[in-house]
Amino acid sequence: MKTITTNELDLLKAHLIKKPFKYQEVFLEVLDHYASAYEQSDDSLEETIVKTDRVFPNARIEDINSRYIKDLTRQMRKAHFTFFTNFFRWPQIITTLLVIALFMLFAPYIQDYKPLKVSIFLGLGIVPLLLFFYAAVRSFRLRQRLPGKLKNAHYHALGVFSVLTLNYLQIQTFYKLFSGVENGHVMDISPYLTALFLLVGLALCSTTIQLFNAKVKPNMV
Repeated sequence: MKTITTNELDLLKAHLIKKPFKYQEVFLEVLDHYASAYEQSDDSLEETIVKTDRVFPNARIEDINSRYIKDLTRQMRKAHFTFFTNFFRWPQIITTLLVIALFMLFAPYIQDYKPLKVSIFLGLGIVPLLLFFYAAVRSFRLRQRLPGKLKNAHYHALGVFSVLTLNYLQIQTFYKLFSGVENGHVMDISPYLTALFLLVGLALCSTTIQLFNAKVKPNMV
């Protein structure tokens, strides 16, 4: 069995980048199929490309793109939900109940001490924002390693989840919109509602961070 050279691999990349790939992961997986087909056959690289092109026509690549991002998003959504429900499973539920009890116990103090309340609120907003920029920078750096402008599907999806978490903190905007109270704040209604709002925000930030560290491998080819 022969081994593909660096120059031959570059030729394969130059050929494949002309196809309608959207995501780096799909591109690299199909590239591996072409390289393996070449190494396991007695054909020349050109002959291998012609034969393997029949296996991966543009229509199939577009279908793989679509199925890959859908499955990736589905698995991430499932993982995110699992991380959230883990707060209420043994033994983590003990820590969860203690945190809830502490927030409820100190709710009146959090409500009355505005700097603390604002600091927690801003902290919960900064975390998903930092995660979003981290995903964007990582995705950009990975794009420099491959020809073309392929997205990294993993970091693209993580960025979307970070934005969703950030949007939770926009509840203040909806409160103003539907309450009609121009200068009111959702965290001024009740100390226990404030505690609940901050607890949910803390849980969303925690689960989103866990999602960044999760190993998700969707189906592809």
